[in-house]
Amino acid sequence: MWLEPSVCFIPGNVKRTTFSKKEMSFNNQFSLLIVGWFFLVISSAIYFTYFVYFLQPATNLIHQKPESRARTNAMTEVLKLGEETVEDLVEKLNQENQMLKDNVNRCREDRTGMAALLETGQESLGQINTTLIAKIVLLEGELKQEKEQADRLAKTIAEEKKSIEANVRIQKELFDFVSLVSRNGPYPGVANYTTYAVARLGLLPLTNVEPLEPDFGPVINNVTSFQYSITIPPCRKVRINRSVFISVNSAPGNFEKRNIIRQTWAKHLQAENEKGSLGVGGFAFILGLTDNNVTQNRIKEESETFGDIIQVKMSDFYRNLTLKVAGLLNWLHRNCATIDFVLKVDDDVYVNARNLATFVQSYHRSNHSMFGLSAGFFIANRVGKWNISYEEWPWKQYPPYYYGPAIIMPGSTIRPLLAAFQTTPFMPFDDVYYSGICTEKAGIKIHVSSNSFNVFVMRQSLVPDACDVRRFVAWLTASGNHMNNSHVATDDFYHNRTQCIVSDSHGTNRTIDYNEAVQFLFV
Repeated sequence: MWLEPSVCFIPGNVKRTTFSKKEMSFNNQFSLLIVGWFFLVISSAIYFTYFVYFLQPATNLIHQKPESRARTNAMTEVLKLGEETVEDLVEKLNQENQMLKDNVNRCREDRTGMAALLETGQESLGQINTTLIAKIVLLEGELKQEKEQADRLAKTIAEEKKSIEANVRIQKELFDFVSLVSRNGPYPGVANYTTYAVARLGLLPLTNVEPLEPDFGPVINNVTSFQYSITIPPCRKVRINRSVFISVNSAPGNFEKRNIIRQTWAKHLQAENEKGSLGVGGFAFILGLTDNNVTQNRIKEESETFGDIIQVKMSDFYRNLTLKVAGLLNWLHRNCATIDFVLKVDDDVYVNARNLATFVQSYHRSNHSMFGLSAGFFIANRVGKWNISYEEWPWKQYPPYYYGPAIIMPGSTIRPLLAAFQTTPFMPFDDVYYSGICTEKAGIKIHVSSNSFNVFVMRQSLVPDACDVRRFVAWLTASGNHMNNSHVATDDFYHNRTQCIVSDSHGTNRTIDYNEAVQFLFV
């Protein structure tokens, strides 16, 4: 090897040094020695590494025992399996990583969507808030208007109240004057009675009630909305002869009187109906309400047993009987519009069923009439049970009317009579009111008997004779015994056990055949 002379550069003082050939030869030899030594070290290291890591394991593998070789193979398999498991794990981790990325992306999308939805919701909420504010403002305005209207209405009502009070004072003064002038004068007719009573009572028209007869005037009594706590079926259709509905006015506690009627003349009614001589369209006791719970429970049991009670929802006392009759007429108007006749009696009246059948066969239902015992021009009492004050009735007399215990009226009179109830102020005496005052307004004629035969008689012998039985449709009884005696006398006459013997103008006696028809004549 050829070596160039060495030259060193020293900063600051550049000086060139030159070596001799001898020195240069020594240096070359030394350098070769160093390089050889370095090569030897490197070669030894390489051999050692090869021996330790490659040659020795192979030698051991060749000389090791079968068990060792098996273990080695197993370890190799484990290593291979490990390599495969690692690969699977890496693959799984990659998949999970991808899933996480997908979830992150979805979460980002959801977050974006929620943000948009929240923004939209905020906008909607703002719109709703704006709408609500507008509605609140509108409602406040409407409430303000309603309050103003209410204030105006209250003011108007107050003014009208003052006006009404003033009118009432004027009317009171007027009716006091009329009462004084009319005191003990003649009855002035239904129109003047209505004007007077409306002024006295301060009655106002009921505009929400439909009038049955508009020509009768404004409605002042609501008599078409009665309720009935107990009732019976509507009237039966009668195909034979003419039909009649029998109404028996009875106080709630009169159980004995009702039972006596069921055991006496009501049985005769049933017999006439079965024979076909009388068509009974219906039969009922008419009751009002009672405050006694025991009595009311007995009435319910009685109704369940016999099925012949109509109970009107109104207080049942004597001076309220006019309202009770109104309840009856309303029930008939609803349930018995086609009935031919109505017999209205009290529970102390005995009815001759044979003569009732004769009567209804003699008179047609179209007759706009009413039949009973006339009370004439009855003087108004100022004391006693039937007293009436001058304020209620300033006139001396009542109009012509029928005694109330028994009246027969055609079914055609039910509606006009109820219409008259609608438009005529009530008074405490039902017979005067409906058969005297209301008949005038309804245009119903009052007929009285022109011979000895009559619909009703007030007085009858304690034991009626055969001729008395034959003469009347109904009569008043004084007691339960009187009712039973009347029934026995009637039964005896129509079974020919007793006879009615009369004398003619020549003094000749004649026995009346009980089957001979009776002629009821009226004027």
